[in-house]
Amino acid sequence: MLVVLTRLETKLDAATIGIADHESRLRTVEQSAITEVDIAQLRSDVESLKRGRWPLPTIGAVGGLIGAIAAVYAVAHP
Repeated sequence: MLVVLTRLETKLDAATIGIADHESRLRTVEQSAITEVDIAQLRSDVESLKRGRWPLPTIGAVGGLIGAIAAVYAVAHP
């Protein structure tokens, strides 16, 4: 009977340690999780950055126009 109780106690200790380990892992994940407020803040930051950038086609068009003006000027004023 004592051997059976010892085995049960050992198994119970192992199960308790396993549960404590899982609980600590869950706490760590919950503490490091990104909240909906964080995601909303990041979305607003990204949208404000998108509004403030110059698109590449516009830069290309302006550069081409400047190049065309410079070419016409070079041909007209030798």
